[in-house]
Amino acid sequence: MSIAARYWRRMVRAYHLACARDDAAAHGVSAPSGVWVCHVCELPVLRMTTLVRHVRAEHVL
Repeated sequence: MSIAARYWRRMVRAYHLACARDDAAAHGVSAPSGVWVCHVCELPVLRMTTLVRHVRAEHVL
């Protein structure tokens, strides 16, 4: 994997983390660092990919 690809993945991950924390704070949900929480059903998960799969499977419009 190239240096640019690694850098891009880190930037995307940091962006998702920042957005998730801001969104949780706006909705009054507090979660420990490293835990992702579904904004619809408040299901806690430990990996972002698991959360994305959960949202796609359970809360698709």
